[in-house]
Amino acid sequence: MIKISTYIKVFFFIFIILVSNSLFAKKAAIVMDYETKEVLFEVNADTLNFPASLTKIMTLYIVFDYIHKDNLNWQTQLKVSKFAASESPSKLYLEAGTSISVEDAVMALIVKSANDVATVVAENISGTEKEFAKLMSSYARKLGMNKTTFKNAHGLPDRAQMTTARDISILSHALITNFPNEYKLFSKTKFVWKNKTYKTHNKLMLSYEGADGIKTGYIRASGFQLAFSAVRKNKRLIGVYFGGDTGKQRNKSLAFLMDRSFKKLKIEKTNNKKTVISKKIDNNTSKNKYIVVVGTFKYKKNAEKHLKLIRKKYPKTTNNKEATVALIKSNGKQLYESRFQFFSKKDAKLACSRLKKYKRDCFIRG
Repeated sequence: MIKISTYIKVFFFIFIILVSNSLFAKKAAIVMDYETKEVLFEVNADTLNFPASLTKIMTLYIVFDYIHKDNLNWQTQLKVSKFAASESPSKLYLEAGTSISVEDAVMALIVKSANDVATVVAENISGTEKEFAKLMSSYARKLGMNKTTFKNAHGLPDRAQMTTARDISILSHALITNFPNEYKLFSKTKFVWKNKTYKTHNKLMLSYEGADGIKTGYIRASGFQLAFSAVRKNKRLIGVYFGGDTGKQRNKSLAFLMDRSFKKLKIEKTNNKKTVISKKIDNNTSKNKYIVVVGTFKYKKNAEKHLKLIRKKYPKTTNNKEATVALIKSNGKQLYESRFQFFSKKDAKLACSRLKKYKRDCFIRG
C-alpha cells in the first residue's frame, strides 16, 4: 500500500508540473510504442520548444543517410574551418585547418555532443551551416516533423530553431528504423580522441533497464532534455522529455514515465520479478540476509558474465543462491557489483573462504 501511494504521489507531482502551461510552458513529455507508434503517454507534446543538443540527432541522421547514399564514408576526412573551431562548448577544441574523420565525428556527436564537430559536419556537407540547416528542415518535413525548424547543426541558442516532443519522437523512431546498425553506436558510453576519453552525457542509459540510447540536450532556455529508448521483453519504447530543472530530475521523471508505460503493456522490471522469486525460495530472509560480492565492474554485461562464470565453476558455493547485479556508486563513479545473496553469516564466510582459496575476489555485505 505504501509503494502504491508513493507511485501515485510521484505521478501527480510530475503531472502537475507538466500541465501547468502558464508557469511551466517549456515542460513536455511523450512515450511511444516503437512497433505500433501508439502514444502511451503525452503532455504538451506539441508545444514548441528549443531542441538544444537534440538537434544533433538530425545532424547524425543526415550523416548516416549520406553514408548509405555513398556521398560519405566512415573514413572521409572533414575539414575544420575557423568558424567551426570557434563554436562554444561542449566541444573537442578542434583546430582550424585540421580534419576529423566521419567515424570520429559521429562518435564525438553521440558521446561528447561536440558543437564544433556539428558545424564541421554541416560545412562539409552543405558548404555553410545555414545551408545545412535548410537541408535539416527539409529532412524534417519528409519525416513528418511538421512543427520543426532548424537553424543550426548543434542546437546552440537560436530563437527561430524550434521543435516539439512529438517531432523528436518521430525523428528518433525514423533513425532507429532506417539506420539500425548505426543506431547501435548510441549505446556507446565513451569515445577516445587524441588519447583523451570522453564519457556519455546520457546517465540514464547507464542505469535504466533495457536502455540503448539516444541523446541528451541542454541550453538555459530549454532546460534539460532527453530523447530515450529502452527495450524490455522485445518491446521498445521511445520517450522524450523537455524542460527538466536538472539532469537528475529529468532522468527521474522520464524513467518514471517509461516504467509506467511498460507497466501499461504488462511488462515489469526484471529485478522486480527476481525479488518475488527470491521470497518464494527462502522465506527466512531475516536470517539469510548476507550477500557475497564476487566482483565489481564498470559495465553491467561484464558483471553478468562474471556471475555465470562463478556459478559454473563453483556450483557448491553458489547452489540455491540468487545471482544479481547491483548498481553502486564509488568515489562518484557508477559501478556494477556481481552478487550472490541470501546467505547465513556462517555460509557467507564459508563461501568467501572457498572462493579466495582459488584466488577469486570476494567480500561480504551484511
